[in-house]
Amino acid sequence: EKGGVTSLMCSYNSVNGVPSCANDWLLKTVARESWNFDGAIVSDCDADSDVFNTHHFTNTPEESVRDVLRAGTDVDCGTFVTDKAASALAKGLITESDLDERLRQQFRLRMRLGHFDPPSPLDAIMPEDVVCTDHAKRLAMDGAAQGATLLKNENKTLPLRRTTSSDTASSDELVVINPLDNEASLKQLANYYGGSQPCDGTFWSLAETIAEQVTHKSRSFLGLDNATATNISAEAIAAAAGAQRVILGLGTDLTLAREGQDASSIELPPGQMRLLEEVCKVVETPIIVVLFTATPLDIRSLLSNPKVGAVLLAGQPSVAVRGLGDVIFGVKVPAGRTVQTMYPKEYADEVSIFDFNMRPGPSEWPRPDCTPSKGSQSACPKGTNPGRTHRFYTGEAVIPFGFGLSYTTFKYEVVSSPRSIALTRDIANGRPRFVSEGPEAIAYAVNVTNIGNHDADEVVLGFLKPPMAGQDGVPLQSLFAFERVHVKVGQIVTVWLYPSERDFLQANEEGNWNAHEGRYVVEFGLQSASKTGSNLMAFATTAVDVRMDLDSIFIS
Repeated sequence: EKGGVTSLMCSYNSVNGVPSCANDWLLKTVARESWNFDGAIVSDCDADSDVFNTHHFTNTPEESVRDVLRAGTDVDCGTFVTDKAASALAKGLITESDLDERLRQQFRLRMRLGHFDPPSPLDAIMPEDVVCTDHAKRLAMDGAAQGATLLKNENKTLPLRRTTSSDTASSDELVVINPLDNEASLKQLANYYGGSQPCDGTFWSLAETIAEQVTHKSRSFLGLDNATATNISAEAIAAAAGAQRVILGLGTDLTLAREGQDASSIELPPGQMRLLEEVCKVVETPIIVVLFTATPLDIRSLLSNPKVGAVLLAGQPSVAVRGLGDVIFGVKVPAGRTVQTMYPKEYADEVSIFDFNMRPGPSEWPRPDCTPSKGSQSACPKGTNPGRTHRFYTGEAVIPFGFGLSYTTFKYEVVSSPRSIALTRDIANGRPRFVSEGPEAIAYAVNVTNIGNHDADEVVLGFLKPPMAGQDGVPLQSLFAFERVHVKVGQIVTVWLYPSERDFLQANEEGNWNAHEGRYVVEFGLQSASKTGSNLMAFATTAVDVRMDLDSIFIS
């Protein structure tokens, strides 16, 4: 809604018992009417087929075609609608007007793209001019560098210094161990994210990334045959024992979690945990862990281990892993923020994955750690939902949402903020909504000062903590805005963040929005950063009083 997107994708799952791509409430009432979405809706690939073949939502394929089209799915990523539409039309389950409406949305989008303008600006873009060019490869590497998130950095373990062969007494000074560098994992990731052949035909690994950055010899080992193996390489451990610095890759690949396969655990695999233990036994200098995963893993064992000096969360960059080299060796300063709450492993036992409730409370589903006797779920105790995401999670996160360290130090100061906000009722399209008295009434200015030793990017996050936070369904906090800026050493950059009127509303059980009055705490950065043992994240706070002005009505 805020971004004004022109395309939405309906997903594989059901919402309130109705498959997303056949859900007229979701696609029409919510997306088009409530969010004012004005674009095309495309199915996730084969999600239209799943309405019949997986969900068994209708008795016949033709009925599924009818429900998909009339719900508002404009584009079928697959062949299901194409294959079954003629039969549905012949049986009178759909009409030509049903097809025309879906085509109308598609052609409206194509017109916006200029496909019918002679010539279209898009016609000037040739694949060979943009794919695998030096510029494109640099962008991909920069994306990996910008997304890299520093979770731990004790005693300035990172960045490493680029040494030359004359600086080191041993050619084995730097050792890279990464079971995720195995050929199958590298190719599986690259094939999924970007076609079967990467630029230059190279499936870049962490080991190659590090070797590219140093001028002296570095050695690399898998340590384990793959992400789930348990056979630790004695050669890798011996190399670690003689190394001055070890970089250890850990995490998950597409064999552990991927589209269509949920992660069965939020812990590192047992073999990788043993590899970590064995490496830490033999090293004298704290190691660097590069974490490759899209799963919010419980990494308390890494954060508390004194032999682990730094933890860098890389996500799943695939061949763009080359961009991490610039971060590890200080060419670029990490400024990424965690996009997920990282929960303790006990979280997975508290609430079933089938419980979709975001808010905390009793669950209707059995505890996942219970194995029922004789196949009866009734013998298992019900779980308790501790809440999901930073908005509702009531436990103590291993790493909170929005966390990320830097090689430099920043200071925040709120220099402009409203003391109060009045909301007025707006009658538009027959439905009430709320607007502020003016856009200037809800703008926040934060001075960001780089008081450290490195020019660096900083991502400023703005959070609202509403009155009665955590009570009666009210979230604990919400992210209302963020901005990434580059700040040189000693420089002050002013960042402006703008909450919307919707940020001061709460929905009732009927889905209607109402003003949520009272005092809001406004925070910039993370006050909870100290939980990780680091005080390097900047933080500032203020407050604002929000009230409903019942004496005036705004008509748009």
